[in-house]
Amino acid sequence: MKNYRYIKSIFSLLAIAALFTACEQDLESPLSNFAGFEIGTAERAITVPKDASESFDIKVYASETTSADRTFNVVVNMDDTSLASPYTVPSTVTIPGGSNEGTLSFSVTDNDDLGFEKQLLVFGIEGLSGNEVTYAVTEQCLDTVVTFNLELDTWPDETTWEIYDLSGSPVVIASGGPYVNPDDDFAVLAFDFCLAAGDYGVVVYDSYGDGGPEFSVTSAAGTLVPSTTVGGAQSSATFSIN
Repeated sequence: MKNYRYIKSIFSLLAIAALFTACEQDLESPLSNFAGFEIGTAERAITVPKDASESFDIKVYASETTSADRTFNVVVNMDDTSLASPYTVPSTVTIPGGSNEGTLSFSVTDNDDLGFEKQLLVFGIEGLSGNEVTYAVTEQCLDTVVTFNLELDTWPDETTWEIYDLSGSPVVIASGGPYVNPDDDFAVLAFDFCLAAGDYGVVVYDSYGDGGPEFSVTSAAGTLVPSTTVGGAQSSATFSIN
């Protein structure tokens, strides 16, 4: 009788252990409800073809795997987002059951508000600080991105400028000024352009005729026009893109 009771007790313990093991697979720990974007999400550069829409993917990971789907809210950080062209970021992202990995897909559309100077799109998972992802968005340039740098003087309302395509008869392809905002005094401005191979010219004007503003032209390859101070009513320079 004693042996029977002993064997019965052993089987009871094994049954209870098996029950706990089966249940444990579906139990969620506190870590199961935490998720974040893939590692290495500092600022990422993405480009969008002219007048087109482009979709992008980013991985989202949970710290544990559960048997059920898990859905997390996604929030765009409007304080840090400067992207003016249309974009779509889903309000949620789902990690499928049986996995600790999901994918968030978002899209950006190029229009006149998107140029070659980066604009930021910043979003994150609601309630999880320190894990936002930042995308630096620009229009795709298949040629050369050139930056026209302009430093205004104390009379910014006297300053205007033009950039010419000199490949044939001179044609104005960009212009700017005068600058009349109170904060424009001594402002340092930068304007990005996508330029094909050819010859170009830049002219900076001072309507009063006493000069003062400074300008230069640069690209990723280096300096195309060194820093130049406008002397008198205008100063000009030429540069080439190979």
